[in-house]
Amino acid sequence: MNIKVVLGYDGSNFAGWQQQAKGRTVEAELKRALRAVTGHDHVVYAAGRTDAGAHAEGQVVNFHTDGRMAPRRLMAALNARLPEDVAVLSAEEVPDDFHARYSARWRRYRYRYLDRTARPALERGRCWHVRGPLDVDAMAEAARALEGRHDWTSYCSTSEPARDRVREMRSARVARRGEFVELELVAEGFLRGLVRSIAGALAEVGRGKRPPEWVGTILQARDRRRAPRTAPAGGLTLMEVIY
Repeated sequence: MNIKVVLGYDGSNFAGWQQQAKGRTVEAELKRALRAVTGHDHVVYAAGRTDAGAHAEGQVVNFHTDGRMAPRRLMAALNARLPEDVAVLSAEEVPDDFHARYSARWRRYRYRYLDRTARPALERGRCWHVRGPLDVDAMAEAARALEGRHDWTSYCSTSEPARDRVREMRSARVARRGEFVELELVAEGFLRGLVRSIAGALAEVGRGKRPPEWVGTILQARDRRRAPRTAPAGGLTLMEVIY
């Protein structure tokens, strides 16, 4: 039985999604819970590998089981064994050919800025406190240059293979919501470091340090050496995976 689960997690105390030799990871916690529930080790596939310190409200994962436990019962059993900063939000059986990563059409990420003088308390670790008002209109204008199919070399990690750096950005929007300024990006796939680098560039525009057209100029340069400061991971959340 192929099981699809949607996970939410607070990434503050994780070294990212992907299991590694050192550091606590979401993948390792899920595998540990699965073994405790089923008595077997599982290979799990995620829609995306979130950074250390980044969060998720809609991470999608799939894995295969022997079918002895119904999805709703499995969800409850996993939640009883997962740590408090990870939760299974839904579980369902899906066709055998479903793959959390390769079946996905779009992914939606949100980046949040808090542009007030006082530092955050309740939202500490869930936003970037930039101090001082951001020009949201200028940021929104700059973000429009990111829409479409582009080579993202200027904004992604140099570890990404050059042949894989062309991706389509369906939408890039900036708006104020309450006390926060939110950047929302929807793309077919996100390269390592991409969202945080874009968020860093837009902050430069919002602070008045760069004109809106600078964001597009950096994109067209295809030169990582011209990349802006990378925004902190805490403001980043994987919101949704669209199939």
